[in-house]
Amino acid sequence: MASISYRQLTAPAIEPVTLAQAKAQMNVDTGFTDDDALITGYIIAARQFCEEWMQRAIFNRSVQFTCDNFPYPDYSATTNPVDRHCMYGKFWHQSAIQLPFPNCVSVESITYLDNTATQQTVDAATYFVDVNGEPARIVPKNNLFWPYLDSYLPGSVTVTFTAGSYGDGETDDNCPQAIKQAILMLVSYWYGHRDAAETGAPKAIEFAVEALLGAYRFETFGLVR
Repeated sequence: MASISYRQLTAPAIEPVTLAQAKAQMNVDTGFTDDDALITGYIIAARQFCEEWMQRAIFNRSVQFTCDNFPYPDYSATTNPVDRHCMYGKFWHQSAIQLPFPNCVSVESITYLDNTATQQTVDAATYFVDVNGEPARIVPKNNLFWPYLDSYLPGSVTVTFTAGSYGDGETDDNCPQAIKQAILMLVSYWYGHRDAAETGAPKAIEFAVEALLGAYRFETFGLVR
């Protein structure tokens, strides 16, 4: 399988839990503001931890996905090489670009380096995006194909898309309470245990958080973060 990777280009506009909610979880008086910046940092770190563990974007942000080449049948660039379908289903299945870090809200662009290493943009009218699946899939439209290159240029294909499983967080917040509770538990734990080298710190928090997040975890077809 060719090399594939992704990185986040932006952060979500809002966090899944508020400063007030975090303070309530920790029994910190709302009028005490000395630790607000510290607690806010914990909220961000806890959200990042949960997203990486789930391999899922909670709220919308821009993501860049790269691979070495466009997928063609039996190239298996972004598909499982042992997964086969019959007839035309097999062809289109193996031609799909599958996107990590669900859900895909929209695809902004697909670019690639041509044989002269010049960046080109694939016409959006030539491909179809399935934003409902996990992973989202992008395939050429009927009777069309991905650009074919004679040379091998690592990381030459780039898909820029908006990822977000539970809305933008501002006008649309569908984040499950279990995920928010996992974030709150981490924030509370870190606030009370600030020294990584301390001895005898309780460990049950790790299993509780994983239990809360387990139902929402997405297996990102071989991408290990």
